[in-house]
Amino acid sequence: MKSELKKILSHRLKNTKKLVVLGIGSELMQDDAAGIFVTQKLIKKFGEAGSGFKIYTGYTTPENFTKNITDFHPDHIILFDAADLKMLPGSYTIIPVEAITDFSLGTHKLSLIMMIKYLKEVINPEFTVIAVQYKSIEFNGKMTKEVKTAVNKVKDILCEILESLR
Repeated sequence: MKSELKKILSHRLKNTKKLVVLGIGSELMQDDAAGIFVTQKLIKKFGEAGSGFKIYTGYTTPENFTKNITDFHPDHIILFDAADLKMLPGSYTIIPVEAITDFSLGTHKLSLIMMIKYLKEVINPEFTVIAVQYKSIEFNGKMTKEVKTAVNKVKDILCEILESLR
């Protein structure tokens, strides 16, 4: 699964000069913190920005970064979130932007769809949505082992991509 995601992302990002990585989720809801975990780890390694990328932790209000994103004018935006994909916990995949309404992405789904539509109209970037199947979204629980393992794999792939855009 990891090498497949890396191959797909490498192909999608081959001509990308400016990339935004936006992690989405809630720290209060166990596995829903997946997107936050990824971006916080990336920021710890790279800082919030390099010459060819910006990293944002959008929590449950990713639309708060719309102006920052339009000002940067990226070619590509990667969104990472936990979702109910009807897969085994810890499974991750790329889902089409158009399919976001088909997946449970929590309370931020509507704002995310509106943000994507707005960004497509204003700067027209490519989008890649990576989702990980959560095991549990209990309030105030720790991230499950399955999701933490998946998130670390995705983080490693994104680290390699950001290295090339430094």
